[in-house]
Amino acid sequence: MSKNEIQSRGNFVAGYDYSIIITYLVLCILGLFFMLNINTYRSSLDFFWKHSIWLILGMGFLFISTKINLIKLRKYNSLFILVSILLLVLVLSKGHAVKGATRSLKFGPLNIQPSVLARMSLIFYFAHILDKQKKFISQSTPTGFIKYFKPLLLIPALVFLLILKERHLSTLIISGATLISMLWVSKVKILTIFLLVMIAGALGLFVLKNGEEYRGERIKIFQKYSLFNKMLNKNVDVGPVNDYQIKESLTALSYGKIIGTGVNKGRAKQYFLPEAKTDYIFAIIGEELGFIGALLTFGIYIFMFFRAMILANRNKDLYLRLLGIGLTLNLFINVLVNIGVAISALPSTGVTLPFISYGGTSLIINSIALGLILNITAKRKEVW
Repeated sequence: MSKNEIQSRGNFVAGYDYSIIITYLVLCILGLFFMLNINTYRSSLDFFWKHSIWLILGMGFLFISTKINLIKLRKYNSLFILVSILLLVLVLSKGHAVKGATRSLKFGPLNIQPSVLARMSLIFYFAHILDKQKKFISQSTPTGFIKYFKPLLLIPALVFLLILKERHLSTLIISGATLISMLWVSKVKILTIFLLVMIAGALGLFVLKNGEEYRGERIKIFQKYSLFNKMLNKNVDVGPVNDYQIKESLTALSYGKIIGTGVNKGRAKQYFLPEAKTDYIFAIIGEELGFIGALLTFGIYIFMFFRAMILANRNKDLYLRLLGIGLTLNLFINVLVNIGVAISALPSTGVTLPFISYGGTSLIINSIALGLILNITAKRKEVW
């Protein structure tokens, strides 16, 4: 009996990978600890309690995700994409603006970011189409890809255009890198992948050069504070720029040195770093726990990534294998972007650190993603 048949007839899980679950719990506890740490100093525990509620909900959704029958759910993949597109359109007309960017829908006390949901929907859609058209992968030259995999060009283009209108560049970077990686795992022709990367890169440069002024400013800031410039001992003069956020992030990391300033002794959370609980929480970790603490935190993510990738790649069903690999890459690239911004290895862009940063939508969606990864990588009983 095939794994498809096993999953379609019911849940026959014999056991989940507990090392992935443990790393998830460690990261969640670390996030809860630093949320309490930051909010205690700022004399308000509102964000800590809200984060705690989101965390409980996230764990509940993770548990539910481990029980979902992914083969039966597959027939709704097109619906998920449609709903994601409709929500993205709704954001543009009814969205809630935060700091100049309209990315979320407000439902009472809740702020939901459809772009985060769209990232996951695209992974499901890509896995579905690549598996459905797998007999044509050997013909996936540029012209063959257009002929047999046209939906993988049109649907992402529409979704990315809507996300671009929301000024959410980080989502485009993470999602684009994830989907390209899925094509490579599927053994789509290298020339096709290369051309797609070149086209995406050219469009990205065009947007940066001709888009909103703030993007150009961020590139200038990156040129000035780039980690690679510092490694080469180069100072770049880009004129006056609003570099406060990244300067404070790098200051916090430098204060941490090897072993850190110690818990509750950090400077950055004292209102010096405005986005301490979200985009730049890694800087707080680096300051108070030092290089060792920051490295151990990153090491936990690396362990989770490789463990999930190895187990997902063992799945004999192409759809489930691509889905598991795509969801894992989506999480880890998210980590790389967040940490890359904090250490100025990447230009500044707003994205949370999975399972640690404050952020309801991202915490729940990332928990669902990990639950689905556990579902895909679970040991299953043989049925005769």
